Amino acid sequence: MNRFRNSINPVVRIGNRMFYYSVRNNIIRGNYLDLSSLGFKNIGKYFERQIKESEIDSAYRVKCNYGIYKGFQVRVADYKEKEGEIFVMFDNDSEGEAAGIKPRIDESDKCMRYYEAYVPESEVTDVYEVREAVKGFPFVSPKIVYHKKDGVWLPWHEYGTPMKDGEWI
Repeated sequence: MNRFRNSINPVVRIGNRMFYYSVRNNIIRGNYLDLSSLGFKNIGKYFERQIKESEIDSAYRVKCNYGIYKGFQVRVADYKEKEGEIFVMFDNDSEGEAAGIKPRIDESDKCMRYYEAYVPESEVTDVYEVREAVKGFPFVSPKIVYHKKDGVWLPWHEYGTPMKDGEWI
């Protein structure tokens, strides 16, 4: 399961469910199994159906995924659940150095250093995504949604899962 996503295609909310949305084709996709009973076609690992734009209650893209590692805000890009590791990237070299990350030196340009590494998941206390509105659609999603808060992973929902009021994926 990949908890980190950057949306090329928007994510939309329709009623109490959220889906990937193909703007070009007006198709929504989810992977929650009961979607076939709601008129969705099975296309392998997803279920999809055509919709009208007027059905969309909210739309957003994930701008970036962040975490807190040793007190520093970092970008996060991958979670190896079996290994218990999260890939973190520092935008500020001095913070990366202060956190004890050894720089990766770009072989084509010896001056370029990247402070990024897989670190123990337990050392990343918070993980959250920053969302942005999709032009032409309502945006009622929270701008920041946590996936891990104070060291605890929050429940994860597959796309198309029925959700309670106030729940977002």
